[in-house]
Order: sequence, then structure tokens, then C-alpha cells
Amino acid sequence: MFREFKVIKDAPRGFKISLIEGGLTALGSSFIGPMVTPLLIRLGADASLLGIYIAIATASTPPLQVASALLLDRFRERRLELMTIFSALNRAIWILVLLVILGLWGDVWTVIALLILLRVFGTVAGLAWTDIMADLSELSLRGRLFALRNSILGIVSIISLAFAKFIYDTYSYPTGYIYAFSIGTAFMLASTPLLYLYGDPVRPKGVGISLRTFLDIIKDREVLKDTLAMSFWNSSVNLVSAVWVYHMFVAFNADETWFTTLNLVGSVTRIAANFPWGRIYDRFGPRRVFLLSGLGIIAVPVLFPLLPNLEGQLVLQVYSSFAWTGFGLASFNYAISYSATLRHVYIAMYNSIPAIASSVASILGSFLYQELGVAVFYISAICRVLAAIVLYKYASERGVTYEELKFLAHLYPLLVVGRGIVANVYLEAVYTLKVIYSLIATTILLAMLISVYIIVLRLFMR
Repeated sequence: MFREFKVIKDAPRGFKISLIEGGLTALGSSFIGPMVTPLLIRLGADASLLGIYIAIATASTPPLQVASALLLDRFRERRLELMTIFSALNRAIWILVLLVILGLWGDVWTVIALLILLRVFGTVAGLAWTDIMADLSELSLRGRLFALRNSILGIVSIISLAFAKFIYDTYSYPTGYIYAFSIGTAFMLASTPLLYLYGDPVRPKGVGISLRTFLDIIKDREVLKDTLAMSFWNSSVNLVSAVWVYHMFVAFNADETWFTTLNLVGSVTRIAANFPWGRIYDRFGPRRVFLLSGLGIIAVPVLFPLLPNLEGQLVLQVYSSFAWTGFGLASFNYAISYSATLRHVYIAMYNSIPAIASSVASILGSFLYQELGVAVFYISAICRVLAAIVLYKYASERGVTYEELKFLAHLYPLLVVGRGIVANVYLEAVYTLKVIYSLIATTILLAMLISVYIIVLRLFMR
């Protein structure tokens, strides 16, 4: 694992600075991020309100992404300044949230409004950050570089989550939230000046985009397939995103200790998972990673309602974090692998259309949860099976330098001589993999069907 650290030696100075800045930011956000939904619940939010919040947040993504792309294109030579200024505004919002926790003003709706405003500033900063980071990472090493970055940030998160856990476990609401949010905000604000030290290795000029540019891009066959496939996947996940934590509070009697413990375990798992997923991505590309990680993610909502204690949820968290680490790494690297000239516009569209579908799914999921209860988790799992198949089928192979092709180039004469044998072996291998995949998918579907029958029988036996 530690031999992977050698890839950082050849990374640009800006990427190395991003490790320091990212570490401080991760240190601060670990005190705040995992407890946002519990905070809303403590302030009086129910499943419906959480669904509305998630829906508003995701529905705001398309206009924010388009507006951010237009702004970034207009000032693309100044994207470093844009990233720094909007990041500072984004992180300063937590001061206002802290004032609500202190009881000095506002209520749960105030916090929701502030969280939406947080997304406004964060979208501009995030798009500029992504655009710069793509130019700070070599394509052939991108998977391992970001896996390394994620792992370093994960180590920092473990340390900060341990302190956060102590605070939330020691002090009840609102005292624990006041201490933790104060510490987190201070660290995030302190790391902001480091963003400017990234530098901009390219300082590209904008290309004068307009709304017509977005319409032209969405007509691109590859972009359309990407966004529709990702929309299907995000919708299947967002069916239960708004009610996940709420169900733990209401059905499992969870408290802040649960969430700090689960996040701590998740961070440890992600550190271990980043390195193998980074190598898999660099070697086999996004489609294979989407498939492998997606198949693992499918089972998470099936198992979730069957594990009502902290121990069971910890096991599920390890499994879920490992799978989601691969999917998140592939999704990010896949997004930034568009052509550099219009990368910021492509990323905006890549994020926008799936957000619309996710918004609808969040509201629908909250409604289904109130009407059907835990059945919504099984519905989400079935949708994920279909979405994983669609994503694997339509995701392209762009943005990958295949190491195995370099290896095979040395064996080219042998491949020419034995092309008939190689072709037959390849066909048999593909057929075998398809059979194995079909068996796995069938087993998962049967398990979900049996689980639904068990739930129905229990309802009738009451």
C-alpha cells in the first residue's frame, strides 16, 4: 500500500498543496458534515421535510451548474481567484448555521435556507476546483493520484472524527453541536488561503459559451448517454437518501454516537479501499469499476433495514464504504476526462441532468417511505440493479490509459500467430463472465424477493 506514495513525487506543486489544503478542510468538515441531517432532525425535521430539503437541493443543481459554467467561462483565466473567493463564502455560511444552533436566530427552515446558499457558493467553487485539478493531474496516473489524495484525507478524517465522536458522545444537544461546529468552521476557514497557492498551470481562456452551447453539448451522443445513465443510477440511490438517517433515528433509536462511529469506520475503510480501486481504474477503466462497485452497492439497501443494531450497521458500513469508494473514484475521474477546452461545460451538464432526476426521486422516496415503510429500500435495490446494467452498457471508455495495452504491445507477434486461439479463449472468457454476472444478478434479485415475502408474511402474522 505504501509504495503507492511514490506517485506523488512527480505530481505538480499545486497538487501537493492540495493535499495540505484538503487535509485541513477534511479535518474541519469531519466535525460538521456527518451531523447535518441529525441537526435538522434535532431542530424538528421529519421525513417529509427532509425529502423536501433533498429535493430542493438537488433541483437547484442544474441552474447552479449552468450559471457556474457561464461564470467560469467568462473569467476562466481567473478561475483560481473564483475558486478561492467562493470557497471562502461557502465556508463562512457555517458561522450563520452556528448562530442558529446557539439559539440567537432562526429555526430548521433557516438552516435549510443556509444549506441551499452553501450549495450556491460551493457549486461555483467546486466547478473551478475540478477544472484546475484536472490540469494538475497526469491522465495516466489520475486514478492513483486521486486515490492517494483521498486516502490521505481519509487518515485526517479518522483523526478528526475520533475527536468529533468524543465531543458528541460527551456533550448532549445543543452543547456538543456548538463545540463541534465551531471547531469545524475554524479549520475550514483557516485552510481557505491555501487554495490560492494551488496556482494555475494553464490559465486557459474562455471560449465564449452561451445557453446555446449547453443545448449543443446535450445533443452530443456521448454526453447524452452519460447523463441519462447517471440519472437512472442517482435516482435509484436517492429514493432512500432522504429517509436513510431518519429511519435510523426513528426505527433503530440511533443517536449521535451511532453516526460518529459509523463515519469513523467508513473513513478507515475508504483509506484501505482507495489504493486497489485506483489501480483497477487505471488498468480497466470506468465501465468495469462502475460494474464491480455498482454490484456491491445494490445489496446495501436490502441489508440496511434488517440490521437494527449498531454492530450490524458497522459491518454494513464497511461493506458499503468499500463499494462506494470505487464508484465515487470512477465517477469523479470519468467526469473530468472530457476534452479540456469545454471541460467545465461538460462537467456542468454531467452534474445537472442527473440532479433533476434525483430531486424527483427524493420526493417520491419520502412519499413511498410514509406509505410503504421499509419496502422503499427494496424498491431502491431493484432500481439499482437495472441502473448498474444501464450504466455499464452506456458508459464510454474515455479518459483511460490502459496499462494492459502497453503490456500486450510486447506480445503482439505472439498474438498475431495465435490469434485464433486467443480469439476463442477471449470468447469463452467473456461468455463465462456473462454467466457469472447473470448468476450474481439472479441471486441478488431472488434474495430481495424472498426478503419482501418475509416482510409481507410478518405483516400478516401480526
